[in-house]
Amino acid sequence: MRLMDTTIREGTQRWGVYFPFRVRREIVRRLADLGVEEVELGVVGEERLRVLILSARRVSKRVRFSVWLRLKKEDIEKAARLPEVGFNLGVPVSDIQLKRRLRLDPEVLLKKTEEMISLAARYSPCVTLGLEDASRADRIFIFQICRVAISSGAQRIRISDTLGLFNPLEVAELIRALKKAFPETEIGFHGHNDFGLATANAVSALAAGADWVDVSVLGLGERAGIASLEEVLAYLYFRKGQKHYRIELLPKLSHYVAWQAGEVIPEFRPVVGRKLFYCESGLHVEGLKKAPELYEPFPPEALGLKRELSLGAKSGRAALKALLKEWKLEFPEEKLESLVKKVRKLSSKLGRPLNKQEVEKLVRIYWFNIC
Repeated sequence: MRLMDTTIREGTQRWGVYFPFRVRREIVRRLADLGVEEVELGVVGEERLRVLILSARRVSKRVRFSVWLRLKKEDIEKAARLPEVGFNLGVPVSDIQLKRRLRLDPEVLLKKTEEMISLAARYSPCVTLGLEDASRADRIFIFQICRVAISSGAQRIRISDTLGLFNPLEVAELIRALKKAFPETEIGFHGHNDFGLATANAVSALAAGADWVDVSVLGLGERAGIASLEEVLAYLYFRKGQKHYRIELLPKLSHYVAWQAGEVIPEFRPVVGRKLFYCESGLHVEGLKKAPELYEPFPPEALGLKRELSLGAKSGRAALKALLKEWKLEFPEEKLESLVKKVRKLSSKLGRPLNKQEVEKLVRIYWFNIC
């Protein structure tokens, strides 16, 4: 279970996102520190790609680095002039793409695949064939082109759900079939998020035996993006015991990329949202006071996040009692129900939870009135 981050390549396909060279270099450094296994550095032909490859190598000897290129001779020849790096060749495989975009018969594409993969294998230690629009492709043709690519020297097949059409069950079925047919070949998955399934599909691919999944910081990518690095990595770390990742670095990386991309991270975004562990619901507040693991999938402090328990219109007697005790505010237990009503009323009027000072004021008013 390994991650290939493509923030620098796929991420910049997001409308309006431009990463200058210094930012790309910094993203590589932060990804390497985080422990990501491979970073896709860009597209063959991009300005200063050679310099970025050399810079990336100085950053880390452990991380694999690769570049994306078309299944074309001119791209392979350009890539061959770069410092040694993995080649990620991409080609559409669906009928609609073959007919309307490439204007190629399947048999012609198979022949071209054999020639281009053989050529690429002369120059790169790791050749990947990415099958674009695989979710709309004929399954028989997928296996045919995989067989040709592998016999010609490809070490990895990358299934691309270009339009985000797969669901987790379909992804698992295809990945299992590919691993069964080609057990010695690495299988990767690149899934888009058009229906909000990218992270689920990536996790499903790994569970079904995929060796790699593509991710990007904040899921940046074309249209709705792809699987989110922070979501997939956190799942692997907390649920699958992949403790080699330095998960505490995720929030700063995410905020750095968001800043450079002109994005705003929603406060309740999974894994890195600032208010992810803010809680107001009565039953949950009570449970969190007893044992945080009752209602938290992972400890917030692992990611530098903060747990904040509040009182408001959704609070009950038990939650109020627990927080009054924590805040060292004395209040007669037999009168708690009346305070609950006051808390709920004020919270509803303000349209938000109450802060500690506002609850203290309600308590002081009670004691003032009885004195």
